[in-house]
Amino acid sequence: MKITLKRKNNVKFRCTKCGRTFTRPSIRCPYCSSLVRAEIPKQKEFKLTKHPGIWKFSNYLPKIPSENIVSLDEGFTPLIKAKNFASLIKLENVFIKDETRNPTGSFRDRVATLIVSHAKHIGAKKLVCATDGNLGASVSAYSAKAGLKCVAVVPSNADYGKILQMEAFGAEIYEYGKIIDEAVVKAKELVLSEGIYEATAEENTLSIEGLKTIAYELAMQLNRIDWLVIPAGSGLTLLSTLIGFNELVNIGILKRKPKILVVQSNVCSPIVDSLKQDNVVNEKEASIVKKHIPGLDVCKTPLLKHILQYLDYANTYGVRITYTSALNYVSIVAKSEGLFIEPAGAAAFAGLAVFARKTENISKSENIVVLAPATGLKVPLTYSKEPSRRKYGSRLAGLSTKALILNVLREHGEMHGYKIWKTLGLSVSVQAIYQHLEELERAGLVESKKVGKKKLYKLTKKGYEVVLALK
Repeated sequence: MKITLKRKNNVKFRCTKCGRTFTRPSIRCPYCSSLVRAEIPKQKEFKLTKHPGIWKFSNYLPKIPSENIVSLDEGFTPLIKAKNFASLIKLENVFIKDETRNPTGSFRDRVATLIVSHAKHIGAKKLVCATDGNLGASVSAYSAKAGLKCVAVVPSNADYGKILQMEAFGAEIYEYGKIIDEAVVKAKELVLSEGIYEATAEENTLSIEGLKTIAYELAMQLNRIDWLVIPAGSGLTLLSTLIGFNELVNIGILKRKPKILVVQSNVCSPIVDSLKQDNVVNEKEASIVKKHIPGLDVCKTPLLKHILQYLDYANTYGVRITYTSALNYVSIVAKSEGLFIEPAGAAAFAGLAVFARKTENISKSENIVVLAPATGLKVPLTYSKEPSRRKYGSRLAGLSTKALILNVLREHGEMHGYKIWKTLGLSVSVQAIYQHLEELERAGLVESKKVGKKKLYKLTKKGYEVVLALK
């Protein structure tokens, strides 16, 4: 990472195994592949400061000067007692850690405030992150606040609502690959070739320091935490909260760590797969067709060996959940608790329900915290059918989709409608894309010709000028 430092760098990073120190915040040691952590002086007591957002925990965070802290007052999200939902699954004390209340609507704001503050501190001007949605929205928002540029590399399956957030905050967006793993590789290329600051959460160890504050807040909000139910994709949030609870036990704030229920997709479950089978519950599938749960679709997490080092196997359990169940529990949680969450978060509630029904490991009197990572407003197309989208948001959505179609044609040249639909990767039907193309052709922005049975579309001169004007 070729970043020229303009001022003294107060933050150092150390490998937890070999002890080597670094100035760049890589999450893995380049020498022994072990976990790298920011150096933070050990504290003898738990004390808050007057800084904004999660920087109130600055005694337990990297020492970034206050003038370089970039905060949107993230964190300190409410812990809500879910009486109605608890009653549905025949439990008494279920609580929701409502991360939807963060500035951009997700837990990733805890990551962004650390990463962007450090980037500003060392004099970086541009950040790049690989993201399927929430991280890109967070990093682009905090970069805008800091006056820095943000590049978001997104796979084709990224949620369009989150891409709109990134665009609103001024991020440069590049689509690359079909899944997040491929986008991560492209982001690394930009880091190495252009010297851009690495802001991908799973590649930057500062993300751990931001996310561990979830555990800190829970310790302040609830006098006894018996269970934490957490949805896991890469497992970064799981790893970070485990580290947070370890630190709290070491300080003496907690006597013991909570038991953990890890919820993963039945398509991708590398963390649950690593647990003892006696500790794992599978949801019965309604069909043999398996579908990824957005946000939980990491099938090979590079963090697995680090997560396993922190897991207490005797008190860690797992559940595999289907896409259909996750989607159903979006509705169940919304109608029982008035909280609209995205499918990845709803999977945690589905997992708790299945686990409570199929095992006797959870007693009614125990305090159970379920992490709700992000708002469902970020993924509206997941829940909406085409007619309702036309009814409530056709003008804005139509304009945005048409602009994307024009840009695809500018970048790729002649294409047929199905190929345009595949390239966009939006949650709209192929018929909707053809409808947009007909309207663009009537407006003189695209023209078409038949080649065999296929109809090829390309930009007109007027269409090209419109694309340039939009950019």
